[in-house]
Amino acid sequence: MSDHKIPSTEVGSRILFENDRVRVWDLRLAPGESTGVHAHHCDYFYVVIGDGELNAINPDGSTLHCGTMRDGEVHYRAIDGEPAVHEAINAGKQEWRNIIVELKEKPEGPCK
Repeated sequence: MSDHKIPSTEVGSRILFENDRVRVWDLRLAPGESTGVHAHHCDYFYVVIGDGELNAINPDGSTLHCGTMRDGEVHYRAIDGEPAVHEAINAGKQEWRNIIVELKEKPEGPCK
C-alpha cells in the first residue's frame, strides 16, 4: 500500500441505510479483492456475515488485523482525533461480507 493514496470515505460496497445518527454499509469482497485505502471518520462497528479471512493493513504497510473471523463476530472501533485509515483485503477462498455501522454523532450521555 502506498502512502500517497488519498483515502476514500467509501467504507463499504453500498449504503443500506442512513439518517442523522447512523450510516449502515454492506461490504462484500471477492477472494483477493481489496476495499482500497479508506478512512473512518466516525466511531463504527461491524458484524461479520459468514466465516472468512480478512487482512487489514495500515497506511505504513503494518498489519492491523490478519486472520479468521467467524459469522456473527462484532468489532467496535472508537475514532478519537485522527481518522482510522486502512485497507481491508479478503484473504479467504469465498466472498467476504460484513455490515458496517458508522455512528455519526457522539452521544450526549447514556442511552435510555
